[in-house]
Amino acid sequence: MPRKEKQKIEPVFVSSREAMISHVNDVVTAKLRIVEIKAQLEQEIAALQKQRQGEIDTLCRVIATKEAGVQLFCTQHRKTEFDKKKSIDLTLAVVGFEDTPASLEKVGKATWEEIAERMAGLILHEVDANGVQVLGPDKKPIVSFDGDDYVNYGTPTLDKVAVKRDAEMIPAEVFKAVGIRIEKDEIFYIRPKSDVAEATVKAAA
Repeated sequence: MPRKEKQKIEPVFVSSREAMISHVNDVVTAKLRIVEIKAQLEQEIAALQKQRQGEIDTLCRVIATKEAGVQLFCTQHRKTEFDKKKSIDLTLAVVGFEDTPASLEKVGKATWEEIAERMAGLILHEVDANGVQVLGPDKKPIVSFDGDDYVNYGTPTLDKVAVKRDAEMIPAEVFKAVGIRIEKDEIFYIRPKSDVAEATVKAAA
């Protein structure tokens, strides 16, 4: 879409003090009229919103009840309807389940500073099937997990971003040892397809 060129403003010619005062009066009158129009516009918008709010409330109730019913059906028939997928592609919308962003929560009363100190001192070594430490070429135990990688220094703080990023690779005993857990919820959604939403907006315009 081409950029709209800014209209060039040509200043009026002011030939005297009287003309200057006249133009000032015109400017003030125009500015006050703009304030008046904006106030009237706000009143008209508020009245229109109040007029349409009942319709919006009714539609919200329809959405809530029908969405709850669809969610219940999809939850009860997840194995048959979703076939190991997390969503169904329908004509008007995509329906499915999705995980919320992972959050890191404390377990117990330890502070985050204490948790960071625990993490910094935690090292796990690789072991074989018999539980014997595996040694590297230098005859030293191979480190499988180093808590130092998940601590920011200065004042030690837990690198929560790194922990959440590597959560699936961090051994479960690490979370238990330092007193944290990963929380992740699953939500149900009915998401109108973008082309359907765009068509609706254009039709309403």
